[in-house]
Amino acid sequence: MDLLATAKALAERVEAEAARVKVPVAVSVMDVHGNLILQHRMNDAPLFALEISERKAYTSALIKVRTADLLPLVQPGQDLFPLLTLACGRFTAMGGGVPIRESGQVVAGLGVSGGATTQEDMAIVDAVVT
Repeated sequence: MDLLATAKALAERVEAEAARVKVPVAVSVMDVHGNLILQHRMNDAPLFALEISERKAYTSALIKVRTADLLPLVQPGQDLFPLLTLACGRFTAMGGGVPIRESGQVVAGLGVSGGATTQEDMAIVDAVVT
């Protein structure tokens, strides 16, 4: 698998969907070792969206789950409560990150940020990955 080509294709699909719904975003693709493969910020996307999309991609690549699915698991009293303090705060439970699978294995994480809500980010990701 050519991970860079996959990342470019995902970023193009994210940008097309984000343009369609008129929500400028940043997109990041991270490999399963936490290495950034691609990062792109659309015109007018908030500057902070770069960092947040990177954290979403990192989390989904390394934990291998959708970031939105982590939210109930990182609440006080839950087993994964300490997760968000690890790796210098690189993990996040904000929706908009999804693992990318090939042949059943997670090969990368995709993170999208820039919507006014995480629901907007998640809708863009879902339109692209599903």
